Amino acid sequence: MRSVSISAVIMAVVACSFLISSSVLADKRPEIRAAYVEFPPLSYTDNSGEAAGEIVGLAKRLAEHAGYDITWQELPVGRAYLYLEHGIIDLWLGSAGVPKLAPFTLEAAFQPGNIRLNAYYREDTPPVDSIPDLQGKSLILIRGYTYWQLLDRFREDPNTAITIAPSHRSAIRMLAVKRGDYLINFQSPMDNILSQSPSPDLQYSNLLERPMAFVFSREAPDTDQMVNALNRAWTELESKGLLRVPD
Repeated sequence: MRSVSISAVIMAVVACSFLISSSVLADKRPEIRAAYVEFPPLSYTDNSGEAAGEIVGLAKRLAEHAGYDITWQELPVGRAYLYLEHGIIDLWLGSAGVPKLAPFTLEAAFQPGNIRLNAYYREDTPPVDSIPDLQGKSLILIRGYTYWQLLDRFREDPNTAITIAPSHRSAIRMLAVKRGDYLINFQSPMDNILSQSPSPDLQYSNLLERPMAFVFSREAPDTDQMVNALNRAWTELESKGLLRVPD
């Protein structure tokens, strides 16, 4: 029997390792670093700590069809803006046409639904129909929401009282005990809570509506390719009736 030299064994091991590594790298899909805000039922963190929700599920479906893996982190809106500006994330599931984001972001061509901003109030309170109607009123806002900067002017107005609620549920309780006259909140998370704990006396008026968007950072690498790939995935899946779009 011929003896096999140690060097030959080492070379064989190295060659096998290289082939295995090359195979693994070839199978690895490119990754989209995505962020979302707590906005149930569209996006939220479930009991196991994973990203969940209707818009999160849609993003996962599009990414998979486009050949990408996707990783998630939950961020407050302000931090999501900052991370987009510096290319720390590739994608934010948010709203279209935010002026503050325009210089350093681009949006996918499709719009997967709409975001509705409402004023909620008790039966004994007169309705409001627009953002200007809120001036001089007593408002309850949700911590962490920017409201597209549309309410910023009221923060400096001495005639407009603003109370910040730490959560949607606490905001509803504050409204019920008259800590404010109008709760300014988005319809999707409010509908989600009210479906579990109905409040028959609660009224609301729609203030405005904006489309949702997949917002990509111009400062992150390869986002042009990501946008094009997800646009194609949307077109292909929609043409086959395989997309479920949030209401």
